Amino acid sequence: AFSSNSSKEATALLTWKNSLQNESQSHLSSWTSVSSSIRNPCNNWLGISCNLAGSIVKINITESSLQGTLQGFSFLSFPNLAYIDLYMNALFGSIPPQISYLSELEYLDLSLNKFSSKIPPEIGRLTNLKVLHLRQNNLNGSIPEEIGRLNILTEFVLQNNQIDGFIPSSLGNMSNLVILFLYGNELSGFVPPEMGNLSNLDQLDISHNLLTDPIPPTFGNLKKLTILHMFDNSLTGPIPSELGNLKSLKSVSLQHNNLLGSIPASLGDLVNLTLLHVDNNRLSGSIPTEIGNLTSLKYL
Repeated sequence: AFSSNSSKEATALLTWKNSLQNESQSHLSSWTSVSSSIRNPCNNWLGISCNLAGSIVKINITESSLQGTLQGFSFLSFPNLAYIDLYMNALFGSIPPQISYLSELEYLDLSLNKFSSKIPPEIGRLTNLKVLHLRQNNLNGSIPEEIGRLNILTEFVLQNNQIDGFIPSSLGNMSNLVILFLYGNELSGFVPPEMGNLSNLDQLDISHNLLTDPIPPTFGNLKKLTILHMFDNSLTGPIPSELGNLKSLKSVSLQHNNLLGSIPASLGDLVNLTLLHVDNNRLSGSIPTEIGNLTSLKYL
């Protein structure tokens, strides 16, 4: 015997399993019921982990060729679910707004699937979320403003989708963000100066988009940044001299934009820099002698 909670959760899992395409169900053969009594999902159900009270806290089913949608997944049935990793399956359809019922969720990875439609704004209610990976799907529409409510999020990974519209200024509220990857989308407009508030940011990649306007001088506040990649956009204006404040920087890629003016001498202060790409812009003037201070530089 096991708790009624587990029984309810197990029933919800079996309902979802039955909504998947037949071949996918065989991958979940350990999710079974025997003569109308359901087996305990905490014992040997693939990818399922429980807490001591027998309630499901983790679903980890990666690279399992699951085909189907999340429409038949009863999010309301999993009050303690903190971790979902469905990386590299063949799940499709939209991400249901009901995902916001998972109030304990800390980790969500739906990368390398075939999810389409928009990111539901309700995702902003998942205020315990620390990791949100949605890369390499067919997601479209804009990044919802509500995402800025996820203020303990450390990783927001959204590259290689079809996201358009502006980068919301509310991203500047996500002060615990360490990794922000938005590259390979169709984002347009300006880079919000509020992103300069992301004081814990280590890696920022917004390359391969349709971004315009100058790089905000507020980026000079991103003191922990090691990677700054903004290539293949239509950025204009000068390279801000404030980037010289970012002493942790190792890699700066600004090539293939419409940047103007001269290379700021302050970049010579970036003593940890190993890669500096500023080619294919409209820069003028000579390379400042201070660049000679960059003894770690391997690629220029």
